[in-house]
Amino acid sequence: MVLTDTFTPRNFRGQSHLAARDARLRAILDHATRYFMTKRGVALEAFADREDHFGRARVARLAALSRLPELLERLERNATAAGTRVHWARDAAQAREIVAGIARDCGAKVVVKGKSMVSEEIALNPALEATGAEVWETDLGEFIVQLAQEPPSHIIAPCIHMSRADVAALFREKLGLADLADAASIPELTLLARRALREKFLAADLGVTGVNMAVAETGSVVLVENEGNIRMSTTCPPVHVAIMSLEKVAATLEDAADLLRVLPRSATGQRMSSYVSVLTGPRRTEEPNVELDGPRETHLVILDNGRAEVLADPVLREALLCFRCGACLNSCPVYQTVGGHAYGSVYSGPIGTLLSSLLLPTEDTRDLPFGCTLCGACKKTCPLGIDHPKLMLRLRERVCAGSPGLAGVAHAFLALHPLAYRLAVGAARAVDPGLNLLPRLPGLPVGLASFVDSRQPPRLKTPFSAQLRRSRKKGGA
Repeated sequence: MVLTDTFTPRNFRGQSHLAARDARLRAILDHATRYFMTKRGVALEAFADREDHFGRARVARLAALSRLPELLERLERNATAAGTRVHWARDAAQAREIVAGIARDCGAKVVVKGKSMVSEEIALNPALEATGAEVWETDLGEFIVQLAQEPPSHIIAPCIHMSRADVAALFREKLGLADLADAASIPELTLLARRALREKFLAADLGVTGVNMAVAETGSVVLVENEGNIRMSTTCPPVHVAIMSLEKVAATLEDAADLLRVLPRSATGQRMSSYVSVLTGPRRTEEPNVELDGPRETHLVILDNGRAEVLADPVLREALLCFRCGACLNSCPVYQTVGGHAYGSVYSGPIGTLLSSLLLPTEDTRDLPFGCTLCGACKKTCPLGIDHPKLMLRLRERVCAGSPGLAGVAHAFLALHPLAYRLAVGAARAVDPGLNLLPRLPGLPVGLASFVDSRQPPRLKTPFSAQLRRSRKKGGA
């Protein structure tokens, strides 16, 4: 994963503090996440035998992970047989170079992209722009954050942090629409974006998308959307590149169908997304209207970028089950308070914390697993049954492994020596019974000082043994 110097999880504490104080942001997030969760609740209430379908989807994902190398090789064979060129990328740099090389080879001047979190992960757009091409995000939310020069703040709703008035102001500035009012309706704003992008689709030399899932049985790529922009990005340009993280494979079309019954209901509260595309290779010469029917050249880039190492961990590999429905973000009280940008990563919320911590260096993400209440809302919401809290605790263990700090050594010593513990607590009771002086003690770790200073701790209680002696004396009297 590639991040800028300022947009990084290293700044999670400070970014979260600022975001939590932004009342306007919290109001926007509260409205948006409640909307998603309400629609999801209605869809699942009407979903007959939903627990059975959730179980089938989980089994399909678990089965794929258990035989991932075999399925990826099968996917490569069948995709190649269908006419798709398959590329393997060990990391973000190699993936960028592969896609940029394809752009150079086809002389791409205009590139249109469907929404793809994995392309955000590898910071693809600057690499394509370095080849001399114009790069346009065509998903409405991605188009908006591209104009704002911001990263996405949600897995399925990239501009969830922006109000309608924010978007209108942005369009006035970036699209030259001086007369556009802040009160412009959502259909009006959508139409303006459509007009701006339509000419880009027609001029595009290269289309780039992500992959919701790839089917090993047929060599197909499955793409799910509601706007039609992905279908335009995969059929209008003469060359299409799909980028998938290596865990996004399903063994069979039946497994893919099990996942598709669950994904849209959990993500957007729909029985099925407006567009589901199953793409198997480039256009065929024997097809009617061959010049108009899809790309002449298709590529599939399979990205590792640290996932093989995650797969080897018997506990943390569960994070790779995720099919990016985004429900855990909408249910998370932390995400609802600070939004996606505070995480400093293209993946935010509970699943974003897990993925970022697993795919980025530990020194850059050490605060992320602690930015979680362990309330379990994410686990309860996840249709694939991912146990986010358990994985958060595992990550915390990993962060804290190694040599303990001074405070840890001191606590361990006191815990192992009861007499020393009683003396230390007795001194604290005598000197600072309300713990008011604790935040100002010299040498106290910054995190502990901040924790105590921001709370009103209870007064230190009289030891139980002393209370018992006192009560016995009273009883005897």
